[in-house]
Amino acid sequence: MKCSSLSPGQLAGLRDGIVTVDSHTAGEFTRLVVGGLDDIPGDSMAVKRAYFQQHHDHLRLMLTREPRGCGGVAAVVTPPVHPASKFGLIYMDAKRYPFLCGHATIGAVVTLVRTGFLEVHEGETRIPVDTPSGTMETVALVTQGKLTSVAMQMVPSFVLETDRLLEVPGFGTLKIDLVCVGGFFAMVSSEQTGIDPVMAHRRVLTELGMKIIEAANEQVEVFHPQRPEVQTVDVVEFYAAHADDAGQGTGLVVYGEAHVDRSPCGTGTAAKLTLLHHRQQIALHQPYVNSGPLGTAFEARLVRRLTIGGFEAVVAQVSGMAYVTGVHTFLLDDDDPFPQGFLL
Repeated sequence: MKCSSLSPGQLAGLRDGIVTVDSHTAGEFTRLVVGGLDDIPGDSMAVKRAYFQQHHDHLRLMLTREPRGCGGVAAVVTPPVHPASKFGLIYMDAKRYPFLCGHATIGAVVTLVRTGFLEVHEGETRIPVDTPSGTMETVALVTQGKLTSVAMQMVPSFVLETDRLLEVPGFGTLKIDLVCVGGFFAMVSSEQTGIDPVMAHRRVLTELGMKIIEAANEQVEVFHPQRPEVQTVDVVEFYAAHADDAGQGTGLVVYGEAHVDRSPCGTGTAAKLTLLHHRQQIALHQPYVNSGPLGTAFEARLVRRLTIGGFEAVVAQVSGMAYVTGVHTFLLDDDDPFPQGFLL
């Protein structure tokens, strides 16, 4: 019998059989769960997220941690919860369940188009996606029969506080800006750290970033006026100093279990534009190119203003592209000493 003809059911002592399609968005990994799960009940994505966390958290650990994962984001495709939406997403990484993930949303749309789940046509195809932070509008752009980019209108974002002093062990006093895009970012200018946000400095920035996250959650109280479940700082974004009207910038994002986002970070790009607009350094509809630590970039702009619970908010549009890298069936041996993976 050829190995290529094997199915999971023929492998004795193995279970689960979770099917994923992996991709990368501007260099950042996404593992999209497309098969092997029973229906996830719930009339909202927040309820579905809570159900998965309660009943399937072992799968998050198995798929995101070594020896099967790499600490990056995985996402589960679900039926939509709104009639106009095409599908829903539950995001997860090696530490938590993010409320929103931009690069993974791009990866999911590209994957579902490439696998035939979503139909697109020449020009722009509107694809609403349900997330734990609300419905997010995405648009797939097809040029001469080829999918070339996915644009997302992110959920509304706002600045909670600027120039908040934080005592960071091993570093000292640091100013952070708190921006919410689904969940909360601690924004840190490289002018303060003296460290450029590039891949060569990833180790020192990762260590500092995790200390900032821990210190922020000990010293700062954050809240979302409409979503009480959002009450922690989960991500740090180090960004290079911005010149007014420059129209471009660079940054490095740290999240999860000391993971560096290889992409410019979709939600991080929205967070940066939200902060720059708050500081009157970028205008509505002004194009902006945000580059990540690998030199890959997302194109972005702010498309509208609104108010959320008394806070001035904006909606950012972020565009990028993803590339499918593999199709996998993940199995668990009954005798595997690492059923929930491990972290180094």
